[in-house]
Amino acid sequence: MLLYVIALPLTTLIHEIGHALALVCLTKEGVAKIHLGDFSDANKENFRVGRIHYHMKWGMAGICYYEKPSGMTAFQRVMTSLGGPLLSASFTIILFLPFYYQPFNDYINFFITGMFWMNLIQFIVTIIPMVYPKWWGPYAGYTSDGYNALKVLQRDK
Repeated sequence: MLLYVIALPLTTLIHEIGHALALVCLTKEGVAKIHLGDFSDANKENFRVGRIHYHMKWGMAGICYYEKPSGMTAFQRVMTSLGGPLLSASFTIILFLPFYYQPFNDYINFFITGMFWMNLIQFIVTIIPMVYPKWWGPYAGYTSDGYNALKVLQRDK
């Protein structure tokens, strides 16, 4: 239960922070709004760190909204789309050694194992170019990060 209550929302938050970091690092005026739990405007801002605004309610789904700053290059758009999957992949790599060697007590090892698998699955599910099907709940009809990056690359040939 702890994995679903803490690890899954944390994995989602880490992923969305990847998009936000890419945007603020690659643009001068871009503002990222991370919504965790509820994607609507009813999810009011809880706090902000620089140009990253956090709108967080407990939940397992998340999204990073941003208005494309004027003059954003194809590279910036692709990297902003891929920022989430890249941070998910980075956390998977970081968690591999403690996942593999299990150096801690059973509870911590269990949590690390869960985080490892959740970040790996998060990476795979978001990097594959697709439109999420209806049965994907809050993500139904949204496009994956890989899909968004591919569309930018196809447009800018």
